[in-house]
Amino acid sequence: MSLLKKTTTALAMASSLAISAQAEVEQPLITMVSEKEATGEVKKVYDEVKGAFGMVPNALKHQSVSPEILKNSWEYVKMAYANENFSQKMIAMMRMLVGSQKDCHYCVGVNEGMLINQYKLTPDEVSAIKKDPTTAKLEAKDKAMLLFIVKATADAQSVKKSDIEGLKKLGWSEKDIFEGVKMGANIVAFTITLDTFKVPLDM
Repeated sequence: MSLLKKTTTALAMASSLAISAQAEVEQPLITMVSEKEATGEVKKVYDEVKGAFGMVPNALKHQSVSPEILKNSWEYVKMAYANENFSQKMIAMMRMLVGSQKDCHYCVGVNEGMLINQYKLTPDEVSAIKKDPTTAKLEAKDKAMLLFIVKATADAQSVKKSDIEGLKKLGWSEKDIFEGVKMGANIVAFTITLDTFKVPLDM
């Protein structure tokens, strides 16, 4: 949970200062239980999320219509952030790039804001990364993982044994590689529900 706690300020800042344009929607197309209205399992999850992030992001809140899915999703988030081999800067870039592949306003906007406000990238640098992920200023090991996840989520059939072996040579374990792809796949799933129900950026 240590990595999860590090995103508390970053997420709050990114949500309110995201630079990505979003279609104007007065209300999402699905009921999102507010923090004041939350009861039972939803309240329990909300309390844990607030303890980690200082807020309940709409990316989780829009799942409150199904308490069990909300709970499972939060458990996955905790697990994903528990792997300290992944840098938070790389993960933010990954979420932005995978979200950009699917034209997800929420995913792109929140993570653009995080990269600018938490990791001090310029808007031009962020735009460059979206156009060409190889421009990402990361250590070679982290950049390789970023590019691999982006490749896997864009075209899973294009992944070859040499891709896996290359990551291993850089020090990534099979566990890391699997969890990286799973994180990317999870973002793809998020883009579908976030865009289907027109979930707004956190304000």
